[in-house]
Amino acid sequence: MALPKVHSSNLIYLGICGAGVIAFLLVAILPNMNAKDQIEKDIAQLSQKVQNQELLNPIYMELIKRVQQKTPQDLPLPAPSKISKKEIAEIDAVFMSLAKESGVRFVSAMPDASSYLEESGQLIMNVAYEGDFFNFRQLLVNVCKLPYVRAIVQMQVKAETESKRIQLKLCLDQE
Repeated sequence: MALPKVHSSNLIYLGICGAGVIAFLLVAILPNMNAKDQIEKDIAQLSQKVQNQELLNPIYMELIKRVQQKTPQDLPLPAPSKISKKEIAEIDAVFMSLAKESGVRFVSAMPDASSYLEESGQLIMNVAYEGDFFNFRQLLVNVCKLPYVRAIVQMQVKAETESKRIQLKLCLDQE
């Protein structure tokens, strides 16, 4: 059986058509396939974000409600009074009892020497406590309830090995 003769021009046309098909694949189909894969990845990421936002939406709405609550204008502050010399001598016991009420440990209370010697009517105390960070809120509330505390001048919270240390610089009114 004899093979049919293929004309050389037919081979050229067949080669041009094959090159055209390969070029079409490279120019049109492969980039679209890559773009489709990228779009699918983007869709997966966006759907994950939507799920996260659906989970966090109730928490967000609760926080919005809390932020929009009005703070009371009349805070229950104790009537200001002055600390006597006798009370200054026993101030460690007061700070220890505040520590017990708040669930922290009293470390030290030292008066600032310069304010102690001045006759300004104010005494600066450096007080330190150790304990759980979340118990410091109650401690600060209890300190502010003392009638002779004029202000908390400075507050430092330091992270130590297992607990936190809060150092307060209190301004007390003295007689």
